[in-house]
Amino acid sequence: MQPTCDLPGNVDIFPNHVVWQLNRPSCTNLAPSLWSYLFSETVTLARPILCILFAIFILCSAASSLPSARPDTGTYIKDDLDHDGYGLLTIHNNWTMDTVAVLTDKKVRPLLAVYLRSKDTIEIKGIEDGDFGLYFTVGNLWDKKAGKFGTVYGYYRYNTPLKFETDDLGSEIEYSVFELDLYEAGRSNFVPDQFQFPDLSS
Repeated sequence: MQPTCDLPGNVDIFPNHVVWQLNRPSCTNLAPSLWSYLFSETVTLARPILCILFAIFILCSAASSLPSARPDTGTYIKDDLDHDGYGLLTIHNNWTMDTVAVLTDKKVRPLLAVYLRSKDTIEIKGIEDGDFGLYFTVGNLWDKKAGKFGTVYGYYRYNTPLKFETDDLGSEIEYSVFELDLYEAGRSNFVPDQFQFPDLSS
């Protein structure tokens, strides 16, 4: 069926019904083949474009679900401390694996979680007075959303709570300083036991 350039408004077009406008110049003698060609070319171009866009969407979705890149030492995963105290905690990671150190309150709610790469040292300053639990998780490929490593090698707890205190003596201020070395399993200063590890998921 060939369309015309000026069909009357009350004309119904049905399949296999050809409407001709006699004695009028037709503006579409070549239009069907032209429009068919353009439509064909548009479809041909649209398909690979849609495939590319779909592939990009899949890759982006997959990337968002993968563990994050390895954070630098000192990257705070969680920090609800005011850091207006004097307490100082120094941790030396002598393990061959990265770890995340977690300070909690008495109810094992995480107050601070910080990333510590293998063979690195970190200082956590400004800790307020109080009793804090200290936990560690060790592994590879930190997953920020899940709040854990993609590959977990272990969870550890420092059995004795860290008690931070400050004494104002007038001329000077005395405050708590803790320094902790993390060793491999053969020389570990952690005693195996069962405990609840703090929830770091976001």
